[in-house]
Amino acid sequence: MTASAIDTITEKEITPKEIREMLGIDNSGIQELCKIADIKLKKNNRGLTYFTKDDADTLSKVSSKMTIPVPVKNIVYKGTNSISNASIVQLVDTLKNIEKAMTAKITSVLDEKLDGMDDVVMELIRVKTENETMRFKINELNKENYKLKKEINSFKKVPFGFYAKTSTGNNPF
Repeated sequence: MTASAIDTITEKEITPKEIREMLGIDNSGIQELCKIADIKLKKNNRGLTYFTKDDADTLSKVSSKMTIPVPVKNIVYKGTNSISNASIVQLVDTLKNIEKAMTAKITSVLDEKLDGMDDVVMELIRVKTENETMRFKINELNKENYKLKKEINSFKKVPFGFYAKTSTGNNPF
């Protein structure tokens, strides 16, 4: 942008975006010009960087007198893409490789952790079977205990420390 464009600015604060558009440079170019022109960056009450009209004039003069080319801003228009297809393919391949590496690592860790689990599962099955067998034996012993108590109750005490068997299960006492 020319000096006449800067002369038409009457605003007190000029944003970096407006400077970029006026001079056709990017933020790094503005920073270089500020270093060369010894312009200190200012911040408004909202914390945003701004330039005064004098700063814009100075930056414009320094930009026009520079023999070193200032980097030009890459403009991306709506509907265009600044990333090439090769970059996208490379990015997708990199992401796939990362995914494969992470999957392989997680799989190896899980396999390592679950390696001893087969033995634990087999031991649990054996213990469960043994537990069921013991429960069956306890039930059988309870039945036998009941029969023996019934048998004991079928005897009647008689004199001289003797016992006489009465009818099974019908103890009159």
